[in-house]
Amino acid sequence: MAIPEEGTKRIGITRAHMEEDAGKLVYIGSDGLSGAQSSQVDYNRGGVPLLEIVSEPDMRTGKEAAMYAAELRRIMLCIGVSNGNMAEGSMRCDVNVSVRKRGAPEFGTKVEVKNMNSFNAMQRAIDFEFVRQCTLIEENKEDEIVQETRLWDENGQFTAPMRKKEGLADYRYFPEPDIPEICISDAFIDGLRSSLPELPCDKRARYSSLGLSEYDCLVLSDDEEISAYFDGVLGSGASVKQAANWVMGDVNAAVKTQGIKFSELQMSPKTLGEMIDLIEKDVISGKIGKEILPKLIEGAAEQDGVNAYVEANGLIQISDEGALADIVQAVFDANPGQLAEYRGGKVKLKGFFTGMVMKESGGRANPQLLQGVLMRMLDEDS
Repeated sequence: MAIPEEGTKRIGITRAHMEEDAGKLVYIGSDGLSGAQSSQVDYNRGGVPLLEIVSEPDMRTGKEAAMYAAELRRIMLCIGVSNGNMAEGSMRCDVNVSVRKRGAPEFGTKVEVKNMNSFNAMQRAIDFEFVRQCTLIEENKEDEIVQETRLWDENGQFTAPMRKKEGLADYRYFPEPDIPEICISDAFIDGLRSSLPELPCDKRARYSSLGLSEYDCLVLSDDEEISAYFDGVLGSGASVKQAANWVMGDVNAAVKTQGIKFSELQMSPKTLGEMIDLIEKDVISGKIGKEILPKLIEGAAEQDGVNAYVEANGLIQISDEGALADIVQAVFDANPGQLAEYRGGKVKLKGFFTGMVMKESGGRANPQLLQGVLMRMLDEDS
């Protein structure tokens, strides 16, 4: 598991077992902790196969636990066994929290916390329970820490007792006598391992080796469709950083606005890669790129390509000094007062002239080349 700012930490797995999902109580007229006016039982998910992964006590903070759970979710999404939707119950996280005095060989009494519907809630619940147990120990009330299940109250930001448990038997952890033991060969396991797609941690390592920041690596590897699209843009020959910026920025914003998936985009990764290439070769400006992107997303350049599209729409960047000089002179002629003020010492008006030239050129003036032409002509004697 990758942990930003703190390096990498390995979390052990105690076991992974299959069980059936159970019904759940829905409380009406209260916060679900106490004083409920009535309750109902929801059996919609009853009997659905549920894989429970039990981890070793290798996590030391709420942050580590939340990051571990988030990484498990990424893996589940990557291999296609769950949609990871915590709000709908596709993934649930319960935590066991215990504390011990510094140097003590054994962990303290274990307390389970349920009813967390996000990784942030998990982190806050663990941190609260840690403080609660430490406080009881410091007040010589250690006997009040009992093995029990507690619920997390999101509104009040605290845990409250739900039920007590005495031992493993109360958790129903025992072999099913009607199911025979299944022996799996090493060859079968190796075959499954070789069939796995690139896992999120490996993907982050690959993106990092390309020079992307830790943040970029996390965002691009967090969703399989985003990473697949990004890889497609890279495959078209686009530069790594520009591909990441466009995919995470404007394209991702368009996907969210339209309420679609990356796989549903009409703009292929190749098309975005071609647009990025045209910007880097100064064929079009970044401003023009942002302006035509909505049309590209609608599939406007899928047949003939982006280069043909910008040519047909007169969007090729003006990189001829003579053509730029003509536009600059036209702006000067239209704004003689501002020109006189600039040459009289009001140098802040340079920005005004830059904007006017860009407007006059329809955003097609090469920004870098324009600066040289504009400064030369501004500093000429009138």
